[in-house]
Amino acid sequence: MQSPQTLSRPLAQRVENLEAPQPPAVMAPTLTASVVDAAVTALDRGETHYTDRPGIPEFRTWVAEHLRERYDVSVDPSEVTITCGSTEARYVCMTLLAPPGSSVLCPGDSARIRGALHLSGARIVDSIEDDVSLLYITPDVYRETSIELLQRAEESDWWIVYDLSFAKTDPPFHPAQNPKLASRVVTIDSLSHHMAGWRLGWMAGSEMALRLRAGKQAITICTTAVSQWAGLEWVRTAT
Repeated sequence: MQSPQTLSRPLAQRVENLEAPQPPAVMAPTLTASVVDAAVTALDRGETHYTDRPGIPEFRTWVAEHLRERYDVSVDPSEVTITCGSTEARYVCMTLLAPPGSSVLCPGDSARIRGALHLSGARIVDSIEDDVSLLYITPDVYRETSIELLQRAEESDWWIVYDLSFAKTDPPFHPAQNPKLASRVVTIDSLSHHMAGWRLGWMAGSEMALRLRAGKQAITICTTAVSQWAGLEWVRTAT
């Protein structure tokens, strides 16, 4: 990838050395008739305009209810922001929670955050170092490893991003179940496994929720209205 010759800013220089991301292996979705009908109905009633910038209230409410019912984690719908897939959510979290020059501790697969951190000037480490600002974990990280690192996060006031999207396992465990960590935990998830191409994800929770939303709004206005209404029908009928 080549950066424009007329640009000399550090960001342009980092883009020049950015690795091409590998798309996740996602099966083409088979949508139920009710999901298709929900999308058509949304279009018929004129849902072609911008939604509320955080996302439609109905979908944000479902995300909050899902986190409470599945993980016993309390998140207010006002702390939920619908994103253009989990890729955008990860980018926003990495660039706002990991300052340039800091380290992001990632004990598992770092492929999905590598590009964002390359652009922001932070680095990935797989063991504890003095300048760690953020812990990025998924449900696939060995449970005992997660518990040990979360204890260190509590002691050191790290931010925590818990990424549920594309996870191969789905244990009931969640870092925000610890009330001492809850205010510093951001949950990321998406419907990419089930609605690939609809670009529907979210980030939820933490005392940085509104700032993360502002960061997302600086990148894109909102996820398409038709995707949100179709996604809402999918989660209501499939979960």
